[in-house]
Amino acid sequence: MADFQSTLFALRMVQLLIAIPLLALAGQGIVNVLTRMFGQDPKTNFFYRTLEVVGSPFTWLCRWITPRFVADRHLPLVAVLLLLVGYAWVTLEIGGVCTRAGLTARQCLQGD
Repeated sequence: MADFQSTLFALRMVQLLIAIPLLALAGQGIVNVLTRMFGQDPKTNFFYRTLEVVGSPFTWLCRWITPRFVADRHLPLVAVLLLLVGYAWVTLEIGGVCTRAGLTARQCLQGD
């Protein structure tokens, strides 16, 4: 059972490490829309810049793995999509680990 607990803990940590930049990039997009709606430049918004710092390592990674014809303005969307795929994969893996241990999803989430 200790191996199950450590595997589940590691997968949940990976899921958390994916969720943080995913939510930061989503928040950056929302702030972008709101600031443009009010006629401001998003680059001057403090909250936008803070979220940009959190999500920038993943946009840099996407710039490195995508072909050069992908425009830089589309890189945050590429990063969000890759993070969503990673989040879904980790979630399915957590479900698989729980199923292999003989637990239902509810028992696995409650920690029983």
